[in-house]
Amino acid sequence: MGVTKASSSDSRTPFFPGFFILAVLLNLLGSCQGFNKEPALLWTDRAEIAAYAEIFNTSQNEHMISVVYRETPALAVRQAEIPPDIVIGSYLNDRRTIPLFQSLDSMIKDEQLKQNEFYPGLLQLGVFEEKQTLIPVSFSLPLMTFLASYEEIESFDLSLQQIREHADGFPDLHPSRTVLGYSPRWNQEAAFTYLQLFNINFRETMEGTLIWNQEALEQGIAYMREWIEEVNGGWDADIEFIEKYMYEPPYKLVNSGRILFAFFHIDTYFSIPSADRERLDFRWISHENQIPIREDIVFAGIPRAARKSKAAKAFLEWFFQPENQALLLETSQYKRMRHFGIAGGFSSLQGVNEIELPRYFPELVGHIPPASFVEFSPALPDIWNDLKSDSILPWIRSQLNEVPAPQELRQSIERWMNQQPQR
Repeated sequence: MGVTKASSSDSRTPFFPGFFILAVLLNLLGSCQGFNKEPALLWTDRAEIAAYAEIFNTSQNEHMISVVYRETPALAVRQAEIPPDIVIGSYLNDRRTIPLFQSLDSMIKDEQLKQNEFYPGLLQLGVFEEKQTLIPVSFSLPLMTFLASYEEIESFDLSLQQIREHADGFPDLHPSRTVLGYSPRWNQEAAFTYLQLFNINFRETMEGTLIWNQEALEQGIAYMREWIEEVNGGWDADIEFIEKYMYEPPYKLVNSGRILFAFFHIDTYFSIPSADRERLDFRWISHENQIPIREDIVFAGIPRAARKSKAAKAFLEWFFQPENQALLLETSQYKRMRHFGIAGGFSSLQGVNEIELPRYFPELVGHIPPASFVEFSPALPDIWNDLKSDSILPWIRSQLNEVPAPQELRQSIERWMNQQPQR
């Protein structure tokens, strides 16, 4: 993958415990005795999918799904001599991976998958050569959490400027304590999200080149540096606060009133212990009523060379029924599974988010974003999580020092890319 700049005009490690895999696979193996055919094979990096397949297997007696973990499903599909029958994971719409999947247009035409139930912009990201090749499963959104007793926020979402203004006024509410509203240096993922709000627009060309809006990058970095200098009292004060107080989890600092805001994505927000969320509220981070989606959108697809396409399609048809996703949410709640929503995020089905999710996550009542608010990111390479965590985020941090590092982002990415094995 090459690296160029366009003209100016939570990295996530999957949680898939071995004992859980073993338990599910043993269950599936035992269940297979009642079937005369070999189960269809599903590859995924999402722990929740194994539980979903188990429920599907017990819901009917015609098809069987066996789940196998793959750390990077997109890479696994590209390297497979014999592909699986279904793949569910992030970055499947990578330019090198999406051609390996078959068209699912017939499922939409026959209304096995109802197109109008999906977020329109999200469904479009799975289109290849004008055919619906991948079906989106779930996605995550960024937020700022704060004490619910803080009554200054009335809006549905928070722009970057609003966050800054509230952070600026926060110390005045606590004149007898050392407090700080927020600093762009606290969380590199948050700083990246701020750059998204400036429309930095990272994307991969069909030639495999990573491009972005360099002018937006420079504006975003300058805005965050100005924030530290003008709102937080300068570099020495900002660093002193970090060294003195930021050893505790940010949500604890919010609860204690030491800071006003803490950054999360919705899935990591619900990983906070419920007792610690009781006094918290949150707002989506936005720009001009657009909430930037996290890049690791989960897709589902059937490889072109799948041997059990009929079973694969039966599973997808079952999975994308709103009533079945409601069942999955109910089952997850009953079993106290440690994940948010559907496959760790908001469902790609709008109605599931608006109707079902608040039933099991009451804190979402009044917080479900309208479809028009959600801004979906373009296709990125399947190495994006590593590239972002090992190169882009450290580079952003280097630019938020009092004396920024001289290396350009392009150089940082190229250096990282040159150290990677061919994939």
